[in-house]
Amino acid sequence: ASFHRSKGHLHREVYWLLRGMEILSNELPTQFQRKFGFACRRHFDALCENSANDLISKLASTTYAINGESKLEEEAFVSVLQAARNVLEAVVQDEDMASLLKGHMEANLLKYVVDIALADALGDTTKMASDIVRCLEERCLPGEEYGGVVSTLANPKMYAKLLHISVAILHKEESLFNGTMESTKCAFSVHGMHILMARLTQVLSWEGITTSSSAVPKTPTKERKEYFHAMRLTLCKGLMRAFASAQTNSSSEKDGKGGVVEQSLDDEVELMLSPCI
Repeated sequence: ASFHRSKGHLHREVYWLLRGMEILSNELPTQFQRKFGFACRRHFDALCENSANDLISKLASTTYAINGESKLEEEAFVSVLQAARNVLEAVVQDEDMASLLKGHMEANLLKYVVDIALADALGDTTKMASDIVRCLEERCLPGEEYGGVVSTLANPKMYAKLLHISVAILHKEESLFNGTMESTKCAFSVHGMHILMARLTQVLSWEGITTSSSAVPKTPTKERKEYFHAMRLTLCKGLMRAFASAQTNSSSEKDGKGGVVEQSLDDEVELMLSPCI
């Protein structure tokens, strides 16, 4: 795997990392077995996470340039996207390990990030919004290796970039909004907006813009403060449109007798337990 990494052969690198994980999981004597191994698992996790982070960073700095930064060449973005797809395809094509990795955090993160980039190319903002929320929402991780830890698929260092892309989607929607309830559209659901605002609250704390939980408080620049204040305002407006859009959709889902279709108990419980600020 190290040899193929040095040669830039991502597909072959993934193949041998998966073989190492498979051997350490199943082939060794029982007392030496460890699910997905250790060294190979660590390198595989890092490969998936770094590929996802590189792709999101390129997407945020090219399609959604930050603070007026010059856009990177399209070829550079395509190269990073192709590299991420190569890693993902190598995992999917491995019949022995693909099914075992369905709940794997880093592999699932990479899948959703690739889907976000592809949806952006197609102009499908609803699909982008759905996958962004999946990366940012908290969940109880199953399996013995996670021990029931509550976490997000995305690494915290990705939060700001994912929020930036989300705000760009909301900005575009806001520019098309003509003020009438009938035309109100929001790619994000109310639940999705709650997730975005919860992650923004964390980022504001880390940046030192609100009460910082860091032992060494940060002093953000004026430009940084203005950037995140504008982001918070856009999210608030987006939440307003999400409520209006949900109300419009609810009104259109009346049954033939004029009554509103009732929400299932499972949906109501999920909404009650969804993260909020």
